[in-house]
Amino acid sequence: MAKESVSKEVLLDGAQMALSAFLAGTMGFLKERNISIQEWVSYIGEQFEGSLGDLEGEEASRVMEHLLTLQVLPLGAEVTSSQITQDKVEVKLTPLPSRAVLEKFGTTPREFLRGFAISQNDFEAIYGIYEPAAKSIGLRFTHQLKGGQEFLSLEPAPSARRRAKRA
Repeated sequence: MAKESVSKEVLLDGAQMALSAFLAGTMGFLKERNISIQEWVSYIGEQFEGSLGDLEGEEASRVMEHLLTLQVLPLGAEVTSSQITQDKVEVKLTPLPSRAVLEKFGTTPREFLRGFAISQNDFEAIYGIYEPAAKSIGLRFTHQLKGGQEFLSLEPAPSARRRAKRA
Protein backbone atom coordinates (compact mmCIF):
# COMPACT_ATOMS: atom_id res chain seq x y z
CA MET A 1 0.00 0.00 0.00
CA ALA A 2 1.25 3.49 -0.82
CA LYS A 3 2.28 5.91 1.88
CA GLU A 4 -0.39 8.33 2.98
CA SER A 5 1.66 11.38 2.07
CA VAL A 6 4.07 11.41 -0.81
CA SER A 7 6.16 14.50 -1.45
CA LYS A 8 5.28 16.67 -4.42
CA GLU A 9 8.83 16.18 -5.70
CA VAL A 10 8.39 12.41 -5.82
CA LEU A 11 5.00 12.83 -7.51
CA LEU A 12 6.48 15.21 -10.08
CA ASP A 13 9.37 12.82 -10.80
CA GLY A 14 6.91 9.96 -11.22
CA ALA A 15 4.67 12.02 -13.49
CA GLN A 16 7.62 13.12 -15.66
CA MET A 17 8.84 9.52 -15.91
CA ALA A 18 5.36 8.25 -16.79
CA LEU A 19 4.87 10.98 -19.40
CA SER A 20 8.28 10.31 -20.93
CA ALA A 21 7.50 6.58 -21.10
CA PHE A 22 4.09 7.26 -22.64
CA LEU A 23 5.57 9.57 -25.28
CA ALA A 24 8.51 7.28 -26.06
CA GLY A 25 6.25 4.23 -26.15
CA THR A 26 3.84 5.93 -28.53
CA MET A 27 6.70 7.04 -30.77
CA GLY A 28 8.19 3.53 -30.76
CA PHE A 29 4.78 2.07 -31.63
CA LEU A 30 4.41 4.51 -34.53
CA LYS A 31 7.91 3.82 -35.87
CA GLU A 32 7.40 0.07 -35.64
CA ARG A 33 4.31 0.42 -37.82
CA ASN A 34 5.94 2.87 -40.25
CA ILE A 35 3.68 5.73 -39.17
CA SER A 36 5.36 9.12 -39.21
CA ILE A 37 6.12 10.58 -35.78
CA GLN A 38 6.01 14.02 -37.41
CA GLU A 39 2.46 13.43 -38.67
CA TRP A 40 1.40 12.42 -35.15
CA VAL A 41 3.05 15.53 -33.65
CA SER A 42 1.38 17.73 -36.29
CA TYR A 43 -1.99 16.16 -35.51
CA ILE A 44 -1.63 16.89 -31.79
CA GLY A 45 -0.47 20.45 -32.52
CA GLU A 46 -3.44 21.07 -34.77
CA GLN A 47 -5.84 19.92 -32.03
CA PHE A 48 -4.42 22.60 -29.73
CA GLU A 49 -4.08 25.29 -32.40
CA GLY A 50 -6.29 27.75 -30.52
CA SER A 51 -4.70 27.14 -27.11
CA LEU A 52 -2.70 30.38 -27.13
CA GLY A 53 -5.57 32.59 -28.30
CA ASP A 54 -5.66 34.52 -25.02
CA LEU A 55 -2.04 35.57 -25.65
CA GLU A 56 -2.60 37.04 -29.11
CA GLY A 57 -0.90 40.42 -29.33
CA GLU A 58 1.44 39.68 -26.41
CA GLU A 59 5.21 39.93 -26.80
CA ALA A 60 7.04 36.76 -27.79
CA SER A 61 8.75 36.67 -24.38
CA ARG A 62 5.39 36.50 -22.59
CA VAL A 63 4.17 33.68 -24.85
CA MET A 64 7.44 31.76 -24.38
CA GLU A 65 7.13 32.17 -20.62
CA HIS A 66 3.65 30.68 -20.83
CA LEU A 67 4.84 27.73 -22.96
CA LEU A 68 7.79 27.05 -20.68
CA THR A 69 5.80 27.23 -17.45
CA LEU A 70 2.76 25.22 -18.51
CA GLN A 71 4.04 22.94 -21.28
CA VAL A 72 7.80 22.47 -21.53
CA LEU A 73 9.24 22.52 -18.00
CA PRO A 74 6.67 20.01 -16.71
CA LEU A 75 8.15 17.53 -19.22
CA GLY A 76 11.41 17.65 -17.24
CA ALA A 77 13.48 20.04 -19.35
CA GLU A 78 15.45 22.76 -17.59
CA VAL A 79 16.34 26.19 -18.98
CA THR A 80 20.11 26.65 -19.20
CA SER A 81 20.08 30.10 -20.82
CA SER A 82 17.83 32.56 -22.60
CA GLN A 83 18.20 35.58 -24.81
CA ILE A 84 15.46 38.13 -25.36
CA THR A 85 15.51 40.87 -27.98
CA GLN A 86 12.71 43.22 -28.96
CA ASP A 87 11.21 40.75 -31.46
CA LYS A 88 12.62 37.35 -30.57
CA VAL A 89 13.16 35.11 -27.59
CA GLU A 90 15.57 32.16 -27.68
CA VAL A 91 15.82 29.59 -24.91
CA LYS A 92 18.39 26.85 -24.48
CA LEU A 93 17.19 23.78 -22.58
CA THR A 94 18.46 20.47 -21.38
CA PRO A 95 17.30 17.83 -23.84
CA LEU A 96 14.36 15.49 -23.29
CA PRO A 97 13.86 13.00 -21.86
CA SER A 98 15.20 14.44 -18.62
CA ARG A 99 18.49 12.87 -17.56
CA ALA A 100 17.95 14.08 -13.97
CA VAL A 101 14.59 12.31 -13.75
CA LEU A 102 15.62 9.12 -15.57
CA GLU A 103 18.67 8.64 -13.37
CA LYS A 104 16.39 8.66 -10.31
CA PHE A 105 14.72 5.61 -11.86
CA GLY A 106 18.03 3.89 -12.64
CA THR A 107 18.33 4.57 -16.34
CA THR A 108 19.81 7.09 -18.77
CA PRO A 109 18.23 8.83 -21.77
CA ARG A 110 20.19 6.58 -24.16
CA GLU A 111 19.05 3.36 -22.43
CA PHE A 112 15.50 4.64 -22.05
CA LEU A 113 15.11 5.64 -25.71
CA ARG A 114 16.85 2.48 -26.94
CA GLY A 115 14.22 0.47 -25.03
CA PHE A 116 11.54 2.01 -27.26
CA ALA A 117 13.71 1.87 -30.43
CA ILE A 118 13.64 5.64 -30.92
CA SER A 119 16.35 8.30 -31.11
CA GLN A 120 16.84 11.58 -29.30
CA ASN A 121 15.82 13.34 -32.54
CA ASP A 122 12.61 11.30 -32.64
CA PHE A 123 11.81 12.28 -29.06
CA GLU A 124 12.56 15.99 -29.47
CA ALA A 125 10.06 16.16 -32.33
CA ILE A 126 7.41 16.57 -29.61
CA TYR A 127 8.25 20.28 -29.51
CA GLY A 128 6.59 20.62 -32.92
CA ILE A 129 3.20 20.53 -31.20
CA TYR A 130 3.62 24.23 -30.34
CA GLU A 131 4.06 25.39 -33.95
CA PRO A 132 0.35 25.60 -34.97
CA ALA A 133 -0.70 27.42 -31.78
CA ALA A 134 2.08 29.98 -32.19
CA LYS A 135 1.25 30.44 -35.86
CA SER A 136 -2.42 31.05 -35.05
CA ILE A 137 -1.44 34.14 -33.01
CA GLY A 138 1.07 35.47 -35.56
CA LEU A 139 4.25 33.96 -34.10
CA ARG A 140 6.78 31.50 -35.45
CA PHE A 141 7.96 28.79 -33.06
CA THR A 142 11.05 26.76 -33.94
CA HIS A 143 13.00 24.05 -32.15
CA GLN A 144 16.29 22.34 -32.83
CA LEU A 145 18.39 19.75 -31.03
CA LYS A 146 22.01 20.78 -31.48
CA GLY A 147 25.14 19.76 -29.60
CA GLY A 148 23.22 17.99 -26.85
CA GLN A 149 21.05 21.04 -26.13
CA GLU A 150 17.54 21.95 -27.22
CA PHE A 151 17.03 25.41 -28.71
CA LEU A 152 13.56 26.95 -28.81
CA SER A 153 12.77 30.29 -30.41
CA LEU A 154 9.67 32.39 -30.77
CA GLU A 155 9.32 35.48 -32.93
CA PRO A 156 6.73 37.30 -35.00
CA ALA A 157 5.92 35.33 -38.15
CA PRO A 158 7.29 36.96 -41.32
CA SER A 159 3.76 37.92 -42.45
CA ALA A 160 3.05 39.50 -39.02
CA ARG A 161 6.26 41.55 -39.28
CA ARG A 162 5.27 42.87 -42.71
CA ARG A 163 1.82 43.91 -41.39
CA ALA A 164 3.41 45.69 -38.42
CA LYS A 165 5.80 47.64 -40.67
CA ARG A 166 2.94 48.76 -42.92
CA ALA A 167 0.85 50.02 -39.98
